Amino acid sequence: MRKAWIKPGRLCGRWGIRYKAKGCGKMIIYFNGRLVSAAEAVLTPVDHGFLYGHGLFETMRAYHGRVFKFKEHINRLKAAADFLGWPKLPPYAELSDAITSVLNDNQLTNASVRLTCSRGQGTPRPDPGSCGQPAIAVFASPLPPPLPPAGWSVTTVAFRRNLSSPLVKIKSANYLDNILAKQEAKAKGAEEALMLNTDGFVAEGSMSNLFMASEGRLITPDIYSGILPGITRSTIIELAKAAGIIVEERQVRPEELADADEIFLTSSIMEVIPVKMLDGCPVGKSQTAGRGYFTVKLIQLYRELTAKE
Repeated sequence: MRKAWIKPGRLCGRWGIRYKAKGCGKMIIYFNGRLVSAAEAVLTPVDHGFLYGHGLFETMRAYHGRVFKFKEHINRLKAAADFLGWPKLPPYAELSDAITSVLNDNQLTNASVRLTCSRGQGTPRPDPGSCGQPAIAVFASPLPPPLPPAGWSVTTVAFRRNLSSPLVKIKSANYLDNILAKQEAKAKGAEEALMLNTDGFVAEGSMSNLFMASEGRLITPDIYSGILPGITRSTIIELAKAAGIIVEERQVRPEELADADEIFLTSSIMEVIPVKMLDGCPVGKSQTAGRGYFTVKLIQLYRELTAKE
């Protein structure tokens, strides 16, 4: 592993704000080429990620010290940076070394890994041209508790994916819509929000993509439905097709979900998440503990793939 370029040390600066979150004092993070304590990391108040949410991120899952689908995550990140007109981000090898170093220094092997990029320091005006190089941070944390066997309850929320906004296709640090959607879902007693788009079709969860099974087919909203094309979503589609399952990517009407045999969600951290309740009604008619045939099969295939790769 190439660690020589990562310089341990304490970040400081004339305009520095010290970041100290509860429980993070002993966490080691990567920040702009250095490994530092999270309690000692510094963010300038004229960073455009802080001022305007002008940033990008990827949330990845590490299995046995290696990030699953690392290149796919970084390709999506770099494509989004190119779309926004950013300077080039560090190459794969440097980002890979940063992640490996953070995992090692925090003594984590199976973990959630977050790579965040801000547009960086600029003038205190919304002028991206005033910014220099993007600021880059990596941290890792233990995985959340395992899912309950029956899965999650999901509720449709008022917030809608704006089909005219380019933000729906990139993993933007401007995440307020998702946060408010999740907040509304929790207030209704659900674990996840279901967001429609501005045309009234099904889009995605606040932090997940959605699949439904109906009449022997697996159906998921297409990329024109206002979704972020998830890495786990793409992997599940590939696994399903390889297993001989018919997959349809298309617009999905909300009322179709009420008649679905199964519904599940996908995310990099939680993998495949069975949905047991939608808007207060049980999902499907013949499921055992919320898990239908396709859900069980794809959970198995996904876990086999993560173990192999």
